[in-house]
Amino acid sequence: MWSNGIPLNRREYLTFNKKYAGSRKIATEPTTLADMFAAAGYDTASFGKLHLTCNLSPTELGHPENWQFWQEGAFDDWHGPYYGFRHVEITCSHGEEPCKMGHYANWLKAEHPDVWKQTKIAGAKRPMAVDALNDVYPSAIPHELHHSAWLADKFCDYLDSGRDGDKPFFAFLGFPDPHSPVSPCEDLLEQFLGCEVQQAADPSGEGIPRWLNEMIKDKSIAHVPPEQREQILRYTYAMVYSIDLAVGRVLDKLEQAGLAEDTIVVFTSDHGDYLCDHAMFRKSMIAWDCLVHVPFVLRAPGAGLPARVDTPMSNVDVMPTLAALAGVEAPEGLHGVDITQEIRDGREHVDLVHAAAGSPESVNWTLYDQTHRMTYFPATGQTVLYDHAADPGECRDLSQDASHAERIEAMKRELNDRTARCTNPIVGCVSPW
Repeated sequence: MWSNGIPLNRREYLTFNKKYAGSRKIATEPTTLADMFAAAGYDTASFGKLHLTCNLSPTELGHPENWQFWQEGAFDDWHGPYYGFRHVEITCSHGEEPCKMGHYANWLKAEHPDVWKQTKIAGAKRPMAVDALNDVYPSAIPHELHHSAWLADKFCDYLDSGRDGDKPFFAFLGFPDPHSPVSPCEDLLEQFLGCEVQQAADPSGEGIPRWLNEMIKDKSIAHVPPEQREQILRYTYAMVYSIDLAVGRVLDKLEQAGLAEDTIVVFTSDHGDYLCDHAMFRKSMIAWDCLVHVPFVLRAPGAGLPARVDTPMSNVDVMPTLAALAGVEAPEGLHGVDITQEIRDGREHVDLVHAAAGSPESVNWTLYDQTHRMTYFPATGQTVLYDHAADPGECRDLSQDASHAERIEAMKRELNDRTARCTNPIVGCVSPW
């Protein structure tokens, strides 16, 4: 799924003449994690954001994450099944947007109407922390009613009374935060307003190659005063803390239920944020380390793994890794590997990052290994190389240094070979022709 706005193939959401529905050419259905575990006899449930179908798609496609459906109340009583999940509780979008639609919005409106009403005006009425930005402000939702806390509530309820019998379970919690708008709960924000923050890498953006800066200069926040940039980080810290508290409750619940030593837990993410690195905020389609170096925290009792490793891995490695740890059969044709086996064998692991935003000039392919990140822009032939081991902020592009020419050529050959082997798109086709 190379971009937002592309639904993950599933035949029930195709609108063409049903006589074609069995054609694998039309709708090859990729196996999701939920599909994999359901096939192995697990109960499957999802709480929070998924984004497997489009938010703004035509309603005739019937996508359950379509915002118009939720605004009309068409899916108020829907709870799946969905892409292998037996039970689903949806949140839509980020910040206070989840208060407008989805299961969480319906709950907040029914159970706490006064707070729900406040969210309808909070973004417009509350003081902005950064004069030049309209998406950094305190939320009107107290922490105990916030969607981060609600997700922990839903998981705890699921363990108590929502599971399908005594089956093993696969549960997914999709936290909408941290994300713009940066709108943490005000009661948590108070704990962070005076705290020290991590200093940004290349805060002026002077380290960005000139040709690359031309592509992203409209996103620059170099004009924002330093003290207001620090507020962006403090507000983000408060958002992250809200998730920390929720995850803590999830882990405590597993302990109380006697399941902690028999449950694999993964904490990970889809992307990072500039947070003022390179004079930028939010994200872009460039593979800066601050965007692609996301957490992968694994608790796998009895697996005999080291406490901390610096082996690079990709989100495509999550499915084969969980399949191996749980002893279930993974689907064929996966691009990823069981990362725990890579670690045990001491093998160096190299990962791909592909990015596309619609314009040929912005398409870029990245090879990321233990020490370096090389990104190639095929439309223009431009290349950047960073030593993220020695230069974690990626402030010094080494691509013009002749001493790195051999490394670049070797990485480019591997990048091209890996890209060719992984280019087998299975999404985007929603009709026979």
